[in-house]
Amino acid sequence: MFGSLIVCYLFLGGAGAGACLVSAALSLLSPASLTVQRMPGRTGSPCRIVRLPEAYRRLLAPGLAAGLTALGAGMVCLLADVGRIDRVASLLLNPSLSYVAAGAWALAACFLLACFLLVAWVGLARLSVAVVRVAEVLLALASVVTMAYTGLLLQSMPSVPLWSTPWLPVLFVFSSLSCGCAMVLAVGQFSGAALMFGGVFRRLAAVDAVVVACEILVAAAYVAAVSGLTALGAPAFSGSSGTGQALAVSSQVLVGGPDAWLFWVVFAAGGLAFPLAADLAIVRVAKPLPMMALAVAAGVLAGGLALRYCLVEVGMQPVLQMGL
Repeated sequence: MFGSLIVCYLFLGGAGAGACLVSAALSLLSPASLTVQRMPGRTGSPCRIVRLPEAYRRLLAPGLAAGLTALGAGMVCLLADVGRIDRVASLLLNPSLSYVAAGAWALAACFLLACFLLVAWVGLARLSVAVVRVAEVLLALASVVTMAYTGLLLQSMPSVPLWSTPWLPVLFVFSSLSCGCAMVLAVGQFSGAALMFGGVFRRLAAVDAVVVACEILVAAAYVAAVSGLTALGAPAFSGSSGTGQALAVSSQVLVGGPDAWLFWVVFAAGGLAFPLAADLAIVRVAKPLPMMALAVAAGVLAGGLALRYCLVEVGMQPVLQMGL
């Protein structure tokens, strides 16, 4: 049902949306006195337009460009998996009340709004403050929907019991947001923004630490729910049914199967434990730590990809074998 291209799409779409959300939030929180300029309008009266100084361009544009690149790569993976562009066009032109349709529209809106704002932020167009602020708010909303819909889509498939828990979309949202923070932290080291805005990047590392801590709690709740250790959010299947047996097999393979090292080492240790400790170190140290920030980004991104690979591959394996 889902191959490696879909795994890449789930990862790239979520990470790209997370980076777009972080970039939009940074712009909305930037001081207007430094990012807004008064210019004479067409009627002669002054109008306020967005005009970013070089420092703020380095702060905002690279992170948004990274998110836009990830979104574009995710869309390419989706198109390659579908195989026919007319199917995607039909989904957009003839929308229905489904997670797939909502996600397709959110992804398209996220991509187009990111393109629009990137043009405004780099100074290729003179746009009013009101237009840019509305676009930033809409981008933030579209990013949240994009981050959430992949988990909701998987959760809505009862034939795969490993996904049939409300903890899954919550886990995907926190993972995508952490990946977005990691991408912005990483590109800021190369653009020079981390040196110009040291305090901003330390606060971003603090936000990432909070997100990762929440992700740890949600991941623990997810594993406990699918393993039958708690009834909170557990899939509602009888253990004697075929679906219940598939859930038991999936949960055992996830935490103790041949690829369990991806879940425990790459995701849990490299994508959660290490980034949390490193983020706290970045927050406490007054001077920039570029190598530490890049290591956090690498760990978070690798962990996000490993998480989606494990959940998709492990979830599908017993279902395909048992013909559910």
